[in-house]
Amino acid sequence: MKTNTLNDHFLGLVSKYAVPVPQRWKLAAQIENDVSLWGFRNITDGFTPLFSWRCERRFVELRRIVETKTLEDVVLCRFSNVTDGTSDLNRILYQEFDLLEWIVGSPIVSVSGSLNGSRFANVLARLENGTIASVEAGTTLPKGTAALDRHELIARRGVASDRVVDTHIPQQSVYLFAQDGVQSWTDTDAELFGLENEQINTVRAAFELARNPDVIASNISQHKHLLELVHTLTSP
Repeated sequence: MKTNTLNDHFLGLVSKYAVPVPQRWKLAAQIENDVSLWGFRNITDGFTPLFSWRCERRFVELRRIVETKTLEDVVLCRFSNVTDGTSDLNRILYQEFDLLEWIVGSPIVSVSGSLNGSRFANVLARLENGTIASVEAGTTLPKGTAALDRHELIARRGVASDRVVDTHIPQQSVYLFAQDGVQSWTDTDAELFGLENEQINTVRAAFELARNPDVIASNISQHKHLLELVHTLTSP
C-alpha cells in the first residue's frame, strides 16, 4: 500500500478521536542502518520508529500473561519467523528481538548465532533476567507464501504459544475456493476494515504514539539498542 494511503487512514483516525498531531509528522518507510522500518519522519526530529508488531493482539496477550504472572518465571523462549523475502533478514531479527524483550520484560544482554548470508539465521539470546531464547529468522519461503511464525514461552509454571498446538500454517477466518484460486480473509479491525494486518498494526502504532508522545525518547533509545543487536550478528 502507498504511504499516502496509510497516512490518510492515520489522519482519519486521529481526527475521529481529536488527537493533536504536529504537522511535521509524516508516516513513512525508511531504511535505518540496513533495516527497513515504518515510522514518523520529519526534518526537525529525524526518524521515530514504530514498533507496529506490538499492536498485534496475540503478542499483546502473551505479554499480558507474563505481566499478570499467569506464567511464572519464564526460563526459555522459542521464536521463529520465516518469510518469502518481502521482509529482509535484518528487519525480521530487529522485530523478533524487540518482541522478545517486550513480552518477557527484560533486555537482551548477549546474542550469538550462525547466519546463511541474508537467507537464514539461528540465534541464541540471553536476557538480563536469566531467560534464554532461541530465535530463528529466514527469508526462504517461495514467493507469495504467507509468513510462518511462532512464539513460545516456557516458564517454571506454565507454557504459552501464540499459535494453536500443532498448527504450522496460520489459519484465516474465511476462505473462498474458486476456479481461479483460493482467497482468504481475517479482518480484525472495524475502523480500518480492508487493510492487511501489518498495515493495521502500523496505523494503530502511529495512533498510539500520537496519543502518547512522551514515549518517543524511549522508542528511539530502544531503536538504537536493537540496531546494535542486529549488527552484532550481521557485521563481518
